[in-house]
Amino acid sequence: MGSPAFKLDPREELVSSVLTTFVQKSYYESENAIVNRIKKASAEVDPLFVAKLALYARREANMRSSSHLLAGELAGRTSGLEWAGRFYTKVLVRPDDMAEILSYYKNVMKQKAIPNAMRRGFKAKLESMDAYLIDKYKMAGRDISLTDLVNLIRPVPTQANTEAYRLLMKEGGKGLDKLYGSKILEKEMSKAGKGKSSEKAVKEAKKEAIEDTLANVKGMPIFNLLRNLRNIVMYAPDSVDEAIRQLTNMQTIRKSRLLPFRFLSAYNEINIMTHSGGPESTIMFESDVESGKVSAAELRVIKVRVLNALEKAIELACYNIPELEGRTAILIDHSGSMRGDRGGSSLVSTFSKVTSTAIANLFAAMLLTKQPDVYVGMFGDRLLNYKVKRGMGIMQMVNDIHDQGDACGKGTEHGIFTFFRELVEQDIPVDNIIVFSDMVIGEHTPFYGTTRDTTRGNFPETFKRFRKKYPHTKVASVDIRQTDGTTVFNKNLQVTQVAGWSDKIFDVISAGTAGYKALIEEIEKIVI
Repeated sequence: MGSPAFKLDPREELVSSVLTTFVQKSYYESENAIVNRIKKASAEVDPLFVAKLALYARREANMRSSSHLLAGELAGRTSGLEWAGRFYTKVLVRPDDMAEILSYYKNVMKQKAIPNAMRRGFKAKLESMDAYLIDKYKMAGRDISLTDLVNLIRPVPTQANTEAYRLLMKEGGKGLDKLYGSKILEKEMSKAGKGKSSEKAVKEAKKEAIEDTLANVKGMPIFNLLRNLRNIVMYAPDSVDEAIRQLTNMQTIRKSRLLPFRFLSAYNEINIMTHSGGPESTIMFESDVESGKVSAAELRVIKVRVLNALEKAIELACYNIPELEGRTAILIDHSGSMRGDRGGSSLVSTFSKVTSTAIANLFAAMLLTKQPDVYVGMFGDRLLNYKVKRGMGIMQMVNDIHDQGDACGKGTEHGIFTFFRELVEQDIPVDNIIVFSDMVIGEHTPFYGTTRDTTRGNFPETFKRFRKKYPHTKVASVDIRQTDGTTVFNKNLQVTQVAGWSDKIFDVISAGTAGYKALIEEIEKIVI
């Protein structure tokens, strides 16, 4: 965008890139460009660090696609390394991780023979699977199915899974569900609609499927629960109490491995639900009542209860948010590359409705709730002050910030210039500054600027003037979407730089270590 930027070293670039992508196209880059950037950076870094980063990405930051890419790229660099087999077992959180890694290795890297380390790691995982996992992750119709994996890897079945593997390989998986007590919601919902002669019968079957599955925590992980909240409200309102119980259970939420914005997606889906007979419909036929359908009035009550539960869930998920000492300024990027404009989409993936700004808004709302004295600024073409409403829930605040942020203007990042310039010119001391952005800030010129102030300059110069006057202010930049391995902040000017979509970012902010040092040290502590 015409403004100077500071190049990250290969490890910093790799960490930042891996933790801010689902390996799908972004506002500034195609999918191939993102893949090639990660490949290039990983090739310049020691394979042991790459392996530890893959484990951190998958097990701590909950980033699947980028961890699969790293695991595939490592395959040709692990020959003879004693930890390699263990790595390929540890990087597998779910059985379908094997299919994704192998698919990348074969289809993207164009490799045929499976390396011994990958084979050993996958073999150990396959041999540990029980009947429930074998049934849930058959992956029929996928590029690489579980049957394909078994044929390729040749695991030795154990006493606990011999019959399950026999049914998978000889019977196409028929009868697997009789080997365990849990139920898989997607499978039960699919069966519920088959062979039914009326809409009423379908609704009753789906209601029963949801109630049976929800009664078993193993059969309804939190991610599935969030994805099916709408179905629960629609088909099984009597099960809402159990759904709320699970959403507000501290241990369940903290073990869920969910990225915080998943809760926001569920919140927004429930928030826009309306009654099928019309928002205020009170006409209910006997068949509606018998099938469990709720009235408009009942739906309003259920929605409030579920939305409150999701508010509680996000609070539980973000227990590690620090309270920073002193006054804290939080800046949120609402420019076009973050929010989305005619120049391109800022959605985090093809299958998501979440934008980069939505993640930034969520992190900002979570952070500000723990701070005693805050300023919140939204920046685009101009800087807008957000009036904090302490009685508002985190989810409500996220949507309120989004609505008000539309007035920032999407053409430039002029507003962040305004913020740092006014701190200097108006002698405003701040103890902490946290910036949520994609760190792409255009040159401050008449071409980009849309306000009356068009003084030439660039952001590094502006920030340097600020740092000279306030050398002790703690500044953290949270990269929401890495692009081209650069940052607008000079790391020599004491800026804590962190990247990612996981609540782990708050641990690094709290550590307050300049650069990527704290995050890299955490990754290096991992034992394979």
